[in-house]
Amino acid sequence: MKIANAKKDYTGLAKRVEKLRNEKEKILLDLSEEKNEQSRLMELEEFLDNQELEIERYDEDLVRKLIEKIVVYEEKLKVMFKSGIEIYINK
Repeated sequence: MKIANAKKDYTGLAKRVEKLRNEKEKILLDLSEEKNEQSRLMELEEFLDNQELEIERYDEDLVRKLIEKIVVYEEKLKVMFKSGIEIYINK
C-alpha cells in the first residue's frame, strides 16, 4: 500500500504476490491429493486385512475391488491398482 500511495510502479510486487498465491494453491492441491491417496491406501489395507490369507482361486469381486486396469505390453504387464499403485510383471 505504501508503494501505491507513493505513486510508484507496483507491477512487479503484484506479480510476485500472484505467483505466491499460485504456489500456495498448488501446494494445497498437492496436499489434498496426497491425503486422498493415503486414504485410498488405508482403505485398501483395511480391505486386505479382512480377506483370507491365501487366495486359492480367481475371485472376480476381489479383482474388481482392487484393480483399475491392466496394460499388456509385449514383454510385461502393468497392473494399475485403484489405490494408485502400479506394478510391472515380466512375462
